[in-house]
Formats: sequence, C-alpha cells, structure tokens
Amino acid sequence: MNELFAKYGGMVLTFAIWAAVFYFLLILPNKKKQKKHQEMLTSLKEGAEIITTSGIKGTITSIGSEFLSVRIDKGVHISILKNSISRVLK
Repeated sequence: MNELFAKYGGMVLTFAIWAAVFYFLLILPNKKKQKKHQEMLTSLKEGAEIITTSGIKGTITSIGSEFLSVRIDKGVHISILKNSISRVLK
C-alpha cells in the first residue's frame, strides 16, 4: 500500500489541486453569475426598461412564463425570451 501511494500519491495530489483551482477560478464564479442573472429575471416587472443581449432597448409591457412582450418604439412590440435580457436599466 505504501509503495502504491509513493508511486501515484503525488500524481493524485497534483490532480486534486488542479481540480480545486479549476473549480474556484472557473466554475464557482460562473455559478454566482448565473444565480445573479436568474434573480434579475425573477424580479422583472412591467414597465421596467431593459436591454437585450442583442442590444435592443425597450420597456416590458407584459410578462409570460417564458416570453416577454417589449415595446421598442411607439406602436412597435416584440416578443423575446426572458433569458435574452442582459440587464435592467430602471
């Protein structure tokens, strides 16, 4: 057993360290960003000004389960996916 650990222990320890670094530098920040985006999506209200991921600015006129209706100009409404909202302006 000690021979096996002596032979492969350093490799396993190196792998574990790299896995931890990968988790803390890549996965954890991405999870936090996704959680913040999901909280922003659940707090949407009609009348809020938004910007979509494609750069379209508009005002939410109605909210469905998956889609939003957004007024982008006087008399011009579009339907977009909730997940395509980049940020809320006010």
